Amino acid sequence: MRRFVTTALGLLLPLAAGGAQQQPDSTQQKSDSAREQRNSSLPPRGRPLETVVVSATRTQQTLNSLAAQVVVLGEPAIAASTAQTVPDLLRTIPGFTTRDFQSGVVIPPSGTMVSFRGLGGSSAGRALVLLDGIPAGDPFSGWLDWGRIPLPMLQAAEVVRGGGSTIWGSRSLGGVINLRTIAPLRDERRLIVEGGSLGTYHGAGSASIRRGKLSATLRADQAGPIDRREETTSRAVLGKATWDATNALQLWAGGGIYTGGDRPLGYKKRQDFDEGRGGLRWVSPAGGIATVAVFGNRRTARAKSWTINAARTTETPQRYNNSPANSAGLSAQWTQLAFARHELTAGADFSSATGSLTEEYRFVSDQPLSERFVGGTQQLGGSFLQDAADLGHGIRLLASVRGDRVTNTNGRRTTRDLVLGTTIADSSFSDETTNTATYSLGARWQQAEFLAWRASVYKGFRVPSMYEMYYPRSSGAGGVTESNPALDPERLRGAELGADLTLGSGFVTRITAFRNRVASPIIDVTIGTAGTQAQVIEPCGLMPARQTCGQRRNLPELRSNGVEADVQWQPSALWRFNSGYALSATRVIAPGQPVDRKQAIRAARHTVTSTVVFDAPRWLTIALEGNYVGPRFDDDRNDIKLAQFYLFGLRLNRELVRGTTAHLKIANLFDRKFEVARTRGGLADMGAPRWITVGLQAAW
Repeated sequence: MRRFVTTALGLLLPLAAGGAQQQPDSTQQKSDSAREQRNSSLPPRGRPLETVVVSATRTQQTLNSLAAQVVVLGEPAIAASTAQTVPDLLRTIPGFTTRDFQSGVVIPPSGTMVSFRGLGGSSAGRALVLLDGIPAGDPFSGWLDWGRIPLPMLQAAEVVRGGGSTIWGSRSLGGVINLRTIAPLRDERRLIVEGGSLGTYHGAGSASIRRGKLSATLRADQAGPIDRREETTSRAVLGKATWDATNALQLWAGGGIYTGGDRPLGYKKRQDFDEGRGGLRWVSPAGGIATVAVFGNRRTARAKSWTINAARTTETPQRYNNSPANSAGLSAQWTQLAFARHELTAGADFSSATGSLTEEYRFVSDQPLSERFVGGTQQLGGSFLQDAADLGHGIRLLASVRGDRVTNTNGRRTTRDLVLGTTIADSSFSDETTNTATYSLGARWQQAEFLAWRASVYKGFRVPSMYEMYYPRSSGAGGVTESNPALDPERLRGAELGADLTLGSGFVTRITAFRNRVASPIIDVTIGTAGTQAQVIEPCGLMPARQTCGQRRNLPELRSNGVEADVQWQPSALWRFNSGYALSATRVIAPGQPVDRKQAIRAARHTVTSTVVFDAPRWLTIALEGNYVGPRFDDDRNDIKLAQFYLFGLRLNRELVRGTTAHLKIANLFDRKFEVARTRGGLADMGAPRWITVGLQAAW
C-alpha cells in the first residue's frame, strides 16, 4: 500500500514544464447559461446565489429568488471531489442519505433509495431523482442504478431538501434531486482512465460535435469494482442531441443503455436499463415558453441471494429473483410573464408503469421448491399552476397548487409449488384510485443587500410504490419484510423559515429551520422474531431461528424537526471552504405500539460535511473532505444501534500537459471501520475501506 501511494504521489507532484493547472472549463456553462437567459427575464449569473436552477419550480429561477433552500454542486465541486459515484458526491450535502450510508460503488439496488431530513424508515425513498428533468428511478421498485449515471458525465446536481417542491408530484414528498448531464455545445472529446486499490478500474469517454444548429454527444463508461470474493462490472452508454430548428424552437433527444452485475455477467446478479427521452422548447413571439418532454424505459433485474451464517463461513442458496419493469410518460408546461410582475406556469404530466417479480425460494440442494409471482400497474397523472411574483420592495412570492390522480390496477400475487406443479395461492388485489390536492406557498424578502429572509408552508403526498405493496424483501441473514397491498398514501404538512447572509462575493451562509409532519407514514414494522428454533410468524410464514419478520405498515405520524446550515467562503483565489450541518430530530408517533416515540429507522440526528480546497493553478490543487454521521438505529424499535463515524477523503489534481490532468483520490483516508447495517442476530455490514484511485483525464 505504501509503495502504491508513493508511486501515485510521484506521478502527481513533479512540475510539468510550462504547464498550468487545468481549471473547470466554463465555456460550456457560460454558453448554456447564455442560451437559457436569452429567453428569460432573470438576471445573469454572478455570485453563488445568482445560479440558475430548475429543480425547485420546474422553471428557471435564481437561488436568490427562491423561498426554498437549494444546493447546487457544479463543476468545481465535482472536480475537487473524492467521489467515485454520484451518491458519493451527494453525500457532501448534510442530510442526504441512502438506505444504509454505503458507498455508491458497492451499494446494492435495494439500498439506493434517497431520503432527506430523517424521513426514512420505509422500503422506498421519499425523494424524487431526475436525470435532465426526467424521473430516473426504476418504475416498479423505485430503485436507481447509479452506475448508469457516470460521475464524469455530470455537469451539476441541484438538490432541494424537504417538501417545498411538491409541484413535481407524488414522489417529491421528501425532496428533489435534478442531475444535469454535460450539454453538447461544441466539438470536444474527453477520456478518463482510472485504476486503484481493491482491483478497481474505471474508464469513460465522450465525444461531442456541433455542426451549425445541430449538436450531439455520446458517452461511454465502464467500471469494475472488485473485492476478494466478488467481481462486478457496469457498462453505460449515454447519448444526447439537440437541434436549434429556429431561433425560437429547440428540439432534443437522448437515451442510454446500462448493464451491470457480477462476472461472468449475470452469474449471480444483473441489471439492464434501457431508456429514451426527448422534447422541445419553444419561445412564442409574446415571450411565453412552452416545454414538452416524453420518456420511456425498460429495466430488468435478476439476482441470486444466499443466507450467510453469523460466522460468515458458509452461505446457503436463498432466492432467485427476476424483476422486469417498464414505464412511459410525458409532461407539458407553459410559462408566461403577465402583468409585468407575475411569471405564470401551467402544466400537466402523466406516467404509466408496469412491473412484476418472479421469485424462486425454499432451496434444497440448489433446487427451489416454491415460486412466487407479484405484479401490477400504476398510473400517475397531475396538473399544476404556479405563480412567481415580484411584489416589489425586495419581496418575491412563489405559490403553486397541484392536483393528482393515482391509479393502481392489475395487482396480483401467486404462489406455486414447483415440485408438485400446483398453485398454492392466487390473490388479486382490488384496483385503487387516489385523488389529492397539494400546495406550496413561499416568500423571500431581501431586507438588505447582505441579508434575505425566507419562509414557506407546503402540503405534499406520496403513494406507495408497487414494490412496497407487492414485493416482500428478504435480507441475506434470513429476515423478511412483507409487502402490504392495503397501504395508504403518505401525507405531508411542513413549514420552513430561513435566512441568507452574503458578505461580499466570497462568503455566503444559508440557514433553514423546518418542521414536518407525515400522516400515515409507511414504516418497516417489526412483527416478531423467531426463537432458538424456526417459527411460523404471520404474515411472513416460517422464519428461521433468530430471524425477524416485519411488514410495511402505515403508522399514525412521523415528525421531523430540524435545522440545516450551509456555508461557502472563498477568501482568495487560492482557497475555498464549504461546510454544512443538518440536525434532523425525527420521531415516530404510534401510541400504544412498541415504536412510539422511537427515532426513525436509519435517521442520523446529526450530520456534518466540510471541504477545504487549495487551488494553485501553476502547481497543484488539493481538496480535503470530511464527513460525520451521528448514531442511528437499524430497526424500528431502536434496539440495534449503529455507532457514529467520521470519514475523510483527499484529492490531488495536477495538469501534466495542456488538456491532460492527473489525479489522485483517496476515499476513507484513514481506513476507518464502520457499520452501515446490522441484524438482530449480530451480522453486520461494513462500510467501504480505504479506496485509492489514480487517473488521467484528457480533453481536446
